[in-house]
Amino acid sequence: MRRRRGESKAAAPPAVGAGVPGRLPGEVAEARLANGLHVCVLTNRQAPIVTSALWYRAGTRDEPAGHGGIAHFLEHMMFKGSARFAGGEIDRRTQALGGDNNAFTSHDATAYHFNFAADRWRLALAIEADRMAGLALDPAEVESERRVILEEIAMYEAEPWDALEERVLAALFGAHPYARPVLGTRGELLVTGGADLAAFHAAAYRPSNAVLVVAGDVGEEAFAAVEEAFGEVADRPAGEPAAAGTIAGSRTAAAPPATGPSGVGQRGPQRVEQRMGEVPRLMVAFRVPPASHADHAALRIASVVLGSGRASRLQRLLVDEEELCSLASADLSESVEPGTFTVSCELVSGADPARVEALVVGELAALVFGERPPSAAELERARRVTAADWVFGHEKVHQQALAAGFALALFDLGHSEREMAGALAAGAEDVVAAAARHLDLGAAVVGWSLPRQGRGAVDEA
Repeated sequence: MRRRRGESKAAAPPAVGAGVPGRLPGEVAEARLANGLHVCVLTNRQAPIVTSALWYRAGTRDEPAGHGGIAHFLEHMMFKGSARFAGGEIDRRTQALGGDNNAFTSHDATAYHFNFAADRWRLALAIEADRMAGLALDPAEVESERRVILEEIAMYEAEPWDALEERVLAALFGAHPYARPVLGTRGELLVTGGADLAAFHAAAYRPSNAVLVVAGDVGEEAFAAVEEAFGEVADRPAGEPAAAGTIAGSRTAAAPPATGPSGVGQRGPQRVEQRMGEVPRLMVAFRVPPASHADHAALRIASVVLGSGRASRLQRLLVDEEELCSLASADLSESVEPGTFTVSCELVSGADPARVEALVVGELAALVFGERPPSAAELERARRVTAADWVFGHEKVHQQALAAGFALALFDLGHSEREMAGALAAGAEDVVAAAARHLDLGAAVVGWSLPRQGRGAVDEA
């Protein structure tokens, strides 16, 4: 049964380019096939291009025990052959038609997307339906991609920021799957074979566990094309993969410790340290509510006030005034389960790490305790930055398709609009209250990446 956004209202659907913050431009219609596949058509004729984005509710947090990285491993294998498309053929045919394709894996989901001219986009549906129905998983290809991913892991381990983030998240989340690296570990990759990949594919890559978005210069005819391509793909019941563990569609992973106030600074943060690179790097991370939580929008404004742009507090203090850092930023994750609020700083050569940490903690405390609530000017700037970032991040049809798939796979289509409305309406008292509830330094993780040569560990306050 199909339904359109706003169908129950008297007003017509928003026109292409409508400027409602957080709302995708164009006209949206949705349907669900008999096999459970959720289909969304986003008509936006700003260019003669069509993007398809297929999202599976299967990510790192759905992986069976002992097979970390299998979701990302399977993402690689989805390009290596299926019943109708031999290894390498997906890329060759995509390029021959002037299109492009890619994919990515997160802790919450895996997404595949194609961009084509509007007169040739249906090849994407044929490819997606074929590899959903069955994957070749040729043993030689499995071994080849295993080597590729092992090289990826080595690259991440050699990059100071990536290695530091992995250590910080492991400390912050403990036994929760968000602590795991998306790529997995060497040991886990080495024991994950074709049978394990096939079991994970069978459990997670089924129509009722997926959302397909078709966006761009396309209309109602897209539903018939999707039905033709996917209608015969049988849904499979959610079942345990070959190795026992959490599976997509029945997520029962251990929840992280609850977020909330516990006395800022009373217990002292957990600390991790590594020796890598030529300059010190700092990451302070907090567990905060999921993106669906009422406080998430106010925390987004807090992240902009603290560390987004040259006029943010941390940038002004640490980069411009004290000249201790080359960069200082704050970021907020958007996840299904409690996620992260992080502050990151890269120091200039010779800067005192203890001094930088003290200044960062001071700025956080000033916000959390309400000693320096956001001024009217800071709030106005934060609102403008938040709105502008959303607009710039959704200019292209490709971006709009991925945004719609993200919302429908993990939340609902109105998620972004609600988040934006909450952020634009947040006052100083809302930002301080949200920060006080969730930015608890006593439960934070402070991570340092220090040069191999030079001063020792950061002195604890």
